[in-house]
Amino acid sequence: MFLLAWQILYTKDFILLPFFLVIWMSMFYYYRNRKYSNTLIKKYFLPALGLRFLGALLTAFMYQYYYGYGDTFFYFFGSRDIYNALLNNPETAFELIFLEHRDWSVNSYNSVTLHGFFANSKEAMVIRLAGIVSPLGLGTYIGTSFALTVFSFLGCWALYRVFYDLKPDLHWPLALAILFLPSMWFWSTGIMKDSIVIGALGFFVNGIYYSLIRKEKKILRSIVFILLGAYLMKNIKIYVLVAIFPATVVWVFFMIKERIKNDTLRKLATPIFFGIGALGGVVVIQQLGSVFSEYTLEGFLEEAAKVQWWLKLSTERDNGTGYDLGVLEPSLGGLIAAFPKAVNVALFRPYPWEATKIIVLPSAAEALFTLGLTIYVFFKVGLLRTLKAIFNDPVVLFCLIFAIIFAFAVGFTSFNFGALARYKIPCLPFYYVAMILLLDKVRKPQKSLPPASTTRTKQVPPIPI
Repeated sequence: MFLLAWQILYTKDFILLPFFLVIWMSMFYYYRNRKYSNTLIKKYFLPALGLRFLGALLTAFMYQYYYGYGDTFFYFFGSRDIYNALLNNPETAFELIFLEHRDWSVNSYNSVTLHGFFANSKEAMVIRLAGIVSPLGLGTYIGTSFALTVFSFLGCWALYRVFYDLKPDLHWPLALAILFLPSMWFWSTGIMKDSIVIGALGFFVNGIYYSLIRKEKKILRSIVFILLGAYLMKNIKIYVLVAIFPATVVWVFFMIKERIKNDTLRKLATPIFFGIGALGGVVVIQQLGSVFSEYTLEGFLEEAAKVQWWLKLSTERDNGTGYDLGVLEPSLGGLIAAFPKAVNVALFRPYPWEATKIIVLPSAAEALFTLGLTIYVFFKVGLLRTLKAIFNDPVVLFCLIFAIIFAFAVGFTSFNFGALARYKIPCLPFYYVAMILLLDKVRKPQKSLPPASTTRTKQVPPIPI
């Protein structure tokens, strides 16, 4: 625990807190009643949003009064500089938001409290977005945090809408997996990369589904969602986009393949698709490698080795909660050998005995539940039936491809249970959704809700931009 050195919470944050809560909840109370009246999912909307605000408040307290430091401090300082510039010097604000750090004028350069995060493109993106919404929070940490939390929530709601549309009779377990999962409502909030990326991921998947699979009439909205989500993921956490891309391609292909009525064409579709996909993948990797050299295999392994070294060093220095995957060789063989260990640590660890700090206990409890649920699914459904269901259900396959690729990426590079708890949240709802859908395969026949293509289309309208 650190002494209070920097400050993000002030008296005005606590004075304005009730005002922000009333405004946001009132606005979305009206929105919910107008868009989701007489629908099953209406009852989840405001409780899920309220939990996000609670998570934003708790994370603010944690960083201010427990840690006393963190990236969120620097993001807030930068957003506060932009807020002050918006009030006093719009020209400076324009430069801070739209120009690179190296292209600023002297006035803009002198108006910034700390320059380090502005010089890094990923961190600068978070600062700029926080600065843009900071007027909604009157320049306060809590107010700005709530604004970004709303974006995160709406992205998760968009993601929930996709799976609810596919399985309306599973509305409650899907809500638990996406809207009420503790890690989601706690860590995907506040002035952080995670809140923006989680929202972007949800909008991206929603846009893909309603434009390529469901083919809704509001195609422009879906295209905007796809472009917005891809842009934010690419500029903040590109590995999220890299992980969701192959899963999305497989999902879209198999959903389209199911609609081919001719048996011969349907059988030919798979090898043709994989041939084109493999060729296209080689081209994409080559192009990405020439533009983003750090995302080639060699660059990834080298960067991962650096991150591992630093996290191990800082964990030992600060007496943190680290973990070890053993000796890792920066080679393709080393990568393959580390794969199951990395996936295991992301999804099922820390084990209870590894939670040596109170702050890690919630993660340990959630990981233990995830392990227990996984074992239960395999025993309940059966190993062979589970494997068959995975490869026969495009939605389950989509969820697991993304969840496992992403779990490997964060498990392989985090090496600290505290950091891992936050980094792994994008994959958790997808993994839980896959488990829910697998369990649904062995449910006793029961009367289901009307399909999405009939009455429910009228009941649950698309989310507007």
